[in-house]
Amino acid sequence: MFALLLAAAVQAAPPPPADPEDKAVLATAQAFFDGFEKGDVAAMRATLLPNAQLMSLTSRPGGETVVRRFGFEETFGAKPPAGAREWMWSPVIIRRGALATISAPYELTVNGKTLHCGLDVFTLAKADGAWKIASISWTAEPEACPEIRKM
Repeated sequence: MFALLLAAAVQAAPPPPADPEDKAVLATAQAFFDGFEKGDVAAMRATLLPNAQLMSLTSRPGGETVVRRFGFEETFGAKPPAGAREWMWSPVIIRRGALATISAPYELTVNGKTLHCGLDVFTLAKADGAWKIASISWTAEPEACPEIRKM
């Protein structure tokens, strides 16, 4: 029984970041998600560096992966879909100087229905005293949600 409890404790999600800079990095990504959920393009844009780049890697049936790169305005020049919500868990933050990354599993829903899950990777830079998103990359894996929810 003790071994099972120990194994469960080891696999538990990491604690939230204690370092103030790590908290600020994570808060920037969360502000992007909050703007997305509210359909507030201006709030989303406020988290980004100019010319921030986005990249999706979408899994297709048969094992094909479609890679797509684009700018923020191409995707979010209009509002995100009404009822859209994305959230991540178990974020891993790596930071050195003015550069930071966040990697985390996520789930995307619209009106409570899961569209897909995957891995989000944010690259951020500290500019003028604030953390800003330079790029966001993600996998879109509709069939992998049960597996990803365990991460």
